[in-house]
Amino acid sequence: MKKWTTILVITLTCLAAATAIAGQDSKDQRLDLKSFLDMNRVHGPAYSGRSPSITPRSMFEGFEGGAIPAGWVADVTNPSRTWSVSGATSTGALEGDFCAYVGYDLSVFQDEMISFDQTIDVSGGSSVLSFWMAGSRGDTWSANAAETVEIDGVTVFDFDSATSSQFIWEKFFVDLGAYDGQTVTITFRYRGVDGDLHVLDAVTVDDGTGYDVPPPPPSPANDLCAGATDLQEQSLTVFDLDLCLYANDYTPGVFGASCTGWGANGPDATYKIHLGQGESFTVCEAPTSTYIDLAIYAVTDCADAQATCVAGDDSGNPECISFVAPATGWYYLIVDAYSGCGMVTVTIDSPVANEDESWGAVKAIYR
Repeated sequence: MKKWTTILVITLTCLAAATAIAGQDSKDQRLDLKSFLDMNRVHGPAYSGRSPSITPRSMFEGFEGGAIPAGWVADVTNPSRTWSVSGATSTGALEGDFCAYVGYDLSVFQDEMISFDQTIDVSGGSSVLSFWMAGSRGDTWSANAAETVEIDGVTVFDFDSATSSQFIWEKFFVDLGAYDGQTVTITFRYRGVDGDLHVLDAVTVDDGTGYDVPPPPPSPANDLCAGATDLQEQSLTVFDLDLCLYANDYTPGVFGASCTGWGANGPDATYKIHLGQGESFTVCEAPTSTYIDLAIYAVTDCADAQATCVAGDDSGNPECISFVAPATGWYYLIVDAYSGCGMVTVTIDSPVANEDESWGAVKAIYR
């Protein structure tokens, strides 16, 4: 029998979707559920509608009935924005064709709950609650609503505390061992006003080894700065990449203090270039498919991006940066997303070299 003493998180980065942006700032780009699922359908892994193999001792709910399931109870405060089930796209949900979701209301308070009763039998295998969620996190909207899980009315999980990701499907676990021999009410609760979309799928109660979706593929080598792609060795002035393959590892800093003016909670890819003092570097990025709110910045230390950023942009697609190297050395280009993921075209626009030899033979391709 497995013991679970903490809440664990497994991140599935390629299911990132567009974020909620604070109402008082210029990034008011919240999406509806169909847009969220449409993007997952395009860029997510090919999850099928297969039926999971669930033993009698386990509970699994994938919302494939297309409505709040039988045996689940909805507690509704705002009828126009409460928990619902959608099949907006054929493969957009995490598994199967449907997922549960709750939308946001701009002005009317929401306290929306769906719950089910579960008998906990540790020796019989019912000792762990697991579920997949995605929602708003890391922007002003996320402060406007709380997403929690309760057992018999006591909060045992808080989404904002458990994740730093922005609309990325993640799997969470809650230990149920303390309730052995009891029948408890497990509740998924959304509470607030002017928040953002929140989604739920693949709710399971078992011993922690039951049904699961396939794990994400390994991230590319340049997911981290330690494996950053050398732009001079790559010798390309224009190239495409799929940010859905990457994890959310870096951010330019915090809102108002970073070199882009914003944070960035989407996936990011890393590149590097060696510049001599006085050499100039210009690069732009633009999305080539689906919705994605991009960001781009160059730093000298990826571990301290806010303090070492030499240029950054998050003004709107496309984003461009241009700078003159203040010193000879390596500069790391981070192709990032404020939110969402998808295909991106990066264009290096005629860097201007000084007389230093650091560009080597590659200089010729830029002249």
